[in-house]
Amino acid sequence: MSRTYEQLIPRPLRDPFEKALGTDEKALGTDAGYLLDFSDRTFSDFFFEALGIDTSISNLFDGRGTSKAKRLRSFIERAPVAVVAKALRDLWEYRESLSWPSVGVRDNYFAVVGIFEGASDHIDSSAFEAFEPSQTLDELIAAIRRDLDAKKPQAGLDRLHTYCMKRFASLVRKHGGGECDRRRHLH
Repeated sequence: MSRTYEQLIPRPLRDPFEKALGTDEKALGTDAGYLLDFSDRTFSDFFFEALGIDTSISNLFDGRGTSKAKRLRSFIERAPVAVVAKALRDLWEYRESLSWPSVGVRDNYFAVVGIFEGASDHIDSSAFEAFEPSQTLDELIAAIRRDLDAKKPQAGLDRLHTYCMKRFASLVRKHGGGECDRRRHLH
């Protein structure tokens, strides 16, 4: 279960981060609803190019209002923490390309980015899917997820190897490469 912004960022760091985002220190120039030098179009382009997120259809941006600053705050509150961390790093990198001064801003900003980066102890297992109908494949995926949820990635590693071999063999068959078994290796 993901944690909210308020749960993730301790109160002593929240004010400096908001200050770094906002009007006083202008880390991202979010005063008066702006964000850096983005127009609505370039804001959307940035999130699509950097993260593959279409801001016009994603509900991550519509929780606080329509200004770019409010949409960013909504994104910070709603998106997975790893995605937020990447977005904040990419925004800082873009900010540096504008040659804005960073005196007194960078440390507060990256203290919070570091929290976002270290906050996710959950391993996303959504990429494991049943790519063909098979009870053993379903059981394998369930076992991998159980191991990951139990914080036992070492146990899941062997099962992950089996999953990958089954997936590669399925792709070979799909693209006309024939059957893969102990006699006919994948390479």
